[in-house]
Amino acid sequence: MASDVNYLQSSVGSPWNPTTMGRGNCSSLQKMFSFPLAVSEASHDEWTVRQILVHLGLFSGIKRLRADVTEFHTRQDIVLTDLEITSFYSRRPDGVAFDDKNKHFIFLEFTRPMDSVTSSQEGDWAETKELEKNMRYGMHIYFINHLGALHGRPWN
Repeated sequence: MASDVNYLQSSVGSPWNPTTMGRGNCSSLQKMFSFPLAVSEASHDEWTVRQILVHLGLFSGIKRLRADVTEFHTRQDIVLTDLEITSFYSRRPDGVAFDDKNKHFIFLEFTRPMDSVTSSQEGDWAETKELEKNMRYGMHIYFINHLGALHGRPWN
């Protein structure tokens, strides 16, 4: 059974949804977005947020990254422990797509049928899972946007 593709948008506006694109657009989308985590048709790697920052040209060392994560959260009145800082940049989305030319990135998350086991009796499991994913990676996307703007290399 095929997985439903869910995604997280990296900036404000209409999200890019691959399920609504016409079949004729697939080759142009493949040329526009790169999927470096796709090792083969059957396998993929999961990069950490730190590895994604390296790809985006926004990583300048682990000490600087830890300081940036701390400062980013402090500005929002959030205090993180050392373990939470490490956990923040070690998070692994299921996938990520890059449009290097236009400086866009998209975090990809996949919902498998077994994810519906925790659904409510009302049957709103898809909406619940979508909200969970948005909450899980929302701060990471905001952080990447912030870091890009800070370094004069904006990605959205």
